[in-house]
Amino acid sequence: YLCVPLEQSEKGMKFNMKNNKGITMLSLALMIVVLIILATMTMYYGESAVKEAKLQDLKTNMLLIQASLKNDLEKYHFETSTLDEESKNNKKSEYLKGKALSDPSASDAEDVFNRIEENLQIKKKINKNYPQVSNFEISDNDIVYKSEKDKFEYYYLDTYTLSQIGLKDVKSDAENGYYIVAYSMNATYPNIVEVINTKGYKGNYSLKEIEGI
Repeated sequence: YLCVPLEQSEKGMKFNMKNNKGITMLSLALMIVVLIILATMTMYYGESAVKEAKLQDLKTNMLLIQASLKNDLEKYHFETSTLDEESKNNKKSEYLKGKALSDPSASDAEDVFNRIEENLQIKKKINKNYPQVSNFEISDNDIVYKSEKDKFEYYYLDTYTLSQIGLKDVKSDAENGYYIVAYSMNATYPNIVEVINTKGYKGNYSLKEIEGI
């Protein structure tokens, strides 16, 4: 057997303990750094996933609204094709779902929409996106229609109306955004419906804009 002096043995033990302690502290520090990185990545991708889910939900709801209301608009134009303008106006409530924004019962939605319109000029964007419908000119930064009947009319869809077209869990209110539709009044293009949500997504409010994200 080899005999190691006690003093030398104690020194070796102290060195090993210090060395092990240093390694342990380094491992702990690395583990903390890795955990912080993982937590940051989880938070980032978690928030991104939530935002992406909200965007997809909004887009899906707007597409479903558009698909449903296109049929109604086509029926309106077909059934009123031989009527005079007054008779056509009287038939709108029969075929077109929602309430005209000028209706007093839609005043809350109209107020919110008008505030957005004042800043972002949604109507002008929609007219530019669908020039075949609007038949308009831009004069002194204002829209001038060549024919008053060839344009969009804006209607508010409340939560009950959405449930009637199959969107039973979708809210149309100040918190979730009011749903507003722009119906083409141009009989040559009888199935163009643009959908707007007043809350929108990152400054985009119309379906055409949101589809482009």
